[in-house]
Amino acid sequence: MNDDIVAIVAARFRDFAAPYLAAPGDAFAYRLKLDHTMRVLGLAEAICAGDGFSERLTLAGRLAALLHDVGRFPQYEMFRTFRDAQSANHALLSVRHALRVRLLEGAPNDIRRIVLGAVYLHNKRTLPVLRNREIDAVARLVRDSDKLDIFKIMVDHFSAPPREHPEVTLHVKDDPARYTPAVLDTVMRRLPGDYDDLVYVNDFKIMMIGWLYDLNTATSFRLLARSGHLATMFASLPVDAGISRLREQISIDLAERAGRA
Repeated sequence: MNDDIVAIVAARFRDFAAPYLAAPGDAFAYRLKLDHTMRVLGLAEAICAGDGFSERLTLAGRLAALLHDVGRFPQYEMFRTFRDAQSANHALLSVRHALRVRLLEGAPNDIRRIVLGAVYLHNKRTLPVLRNREIDAVARLVRDSDKLDIFKIMVDHFSAPPREHPEVTLHVKDDPARYTPAVLDTVMRRLPGDYDDLVYVNDFKIMMIGWLYDLNTATSFRLLARSGHLATMFASLPVDAGISRLREQISIDLAERAGRA
């Protein structure tokens, strides 16, 4: 039954995305989000299995992974950017459009509440304290799965010049030698970065490296360690004392978290 409803919602999601993919000149941006969503689903399934999620929470997690970026499609259509601060909150848009086109029709009502709550919360800079432990668990699952796949997207993007699609990095400046010291300082203090502080592509990379401190599940730490994405990110950053200190700190912290997990 669970596999059936996931397959049905996945088919509805693809149907929802299809008209956007057919839009002249914009197929790359929409295909990016469609492919990202399906990989996030796979990562969520791996984390659920690795961390021993219950059948109930695994179902909610799989559905939330499928719906977490539904709002990216109308967002890009309206604003031609994926930067929420310059457009609209894509998580809120995801909830609205999932309800509008009834993407969760047929799912149990209690599962729907968990899914929609997790989707709404998944892009918060930090999660609030939640009384509902199920929504909290699924929101953290989606956040981890989302971040792990964005690492892949960015590594692929940075390794394939010329960079034809600035929307991938939210249209920040591509200056290979520069970064914002305040962004580095935030990550060095193990605090969450803020998209509003990003000026350069290197700021984006540094903020992403700091996502290590926002992962939540044991399996997520192991997957990040095995991927090698952090090392690839560091290899593309300027070589200076600040970046070297960050590299040393991240290396120690990742090894500790992955080993403990």
